[in-house]
Amino acid sequence: MDVTYKEGTDVETQQLDDLWAAIGWKPRGWEKWNEVLSKSSFFYTGWDGTRLIGTGRIVEDGIMCMFYDIGVHPDYQRQGVGAKILEELINRVKDKGYASIALFAWEENPANIPFYEKFGFVRTSGMELTKYMRPE
Repeated sequence: MDVTYKEGTDVETQQLDDLWAAIGWKPRGWEKWNEVLSKSSFFYTGWDGTRLIGTGRIVEDGIMCMFYDIGVHPDYQRQGVGAKILEELINRVKDKGYASIALFAWEENPANIPFYEKFGFVRTSGMELTKYMRPE
């Protein structure tokens, strides 16, 4: 397998939605992807030829930083793709002096918590104001 990695948002919506569907996440469609990517400070992707196989992105405000949409196609999991993406995200922000560098771990995949812990993430207590949130 010859995986290549790219930074930037030059990705077709259908490729993103196909990856999301394969992972088990709800596809977003063009309008939502356009908004999400335009507000991201960094977007990193993994490719097997022309097939999108992994993503990760950063949203930062100068004080805090969040990693979002870290996902790898099931056919490519446990082959270093997610590790490469996460390492690149960490390298982009590790020296910026943020008060917080965080991510949300998808609870339906219990393997992701030990994966993130290998990179130094620790569990903290987080909360969300769900009554004002829109479903994705």
